Amino acid sequence: MNAQSLFPGPLEPVYDAVRAHVLALDHGVIEEFKKTQVSFGLARKFVWLTPLTKTKALLVIDMWRRHDDPMLRNVIQYRPDKFTHQIQVRMAAEVDEISSLGWFKEAAAWGRNEPPDEPVP
Repeated sequence: MNAQSLFPGPLEPVYDAVRAHVLALDHGVIEEFKKTQVSFGLARKFVWLTPLTKTKALLVIDMWRRHDDPMLRNVIQYRPDKFTHQIQVRMAAEVDEISSLGWFKEAAAWGRNEPPDEPVP
């Protein structure tokens, strides 16, 4: 599996934006393609992108704490220190907005298993 076959046409810029933002965070980020998604990880995986339709993808980001924002489709707390945020994306501009919120940076810290700046409630 590769990027062109998993994210053709309108989703290619979405994938390119996610990849650029995530890989810029740490030279050790590992990108891994599976049949239905791409993931990015360090000591542990922290971002996934899955195509849902030809024009819509699901971006999943693991972080230390819960964030609330209208763009979020769902937030699931799997453990006290892991909140999985699900976001539907259609355009690279949405990925840029997510990055501007610092969510990829926080997710990379979670992926490194670095303690958060502030204690998790």
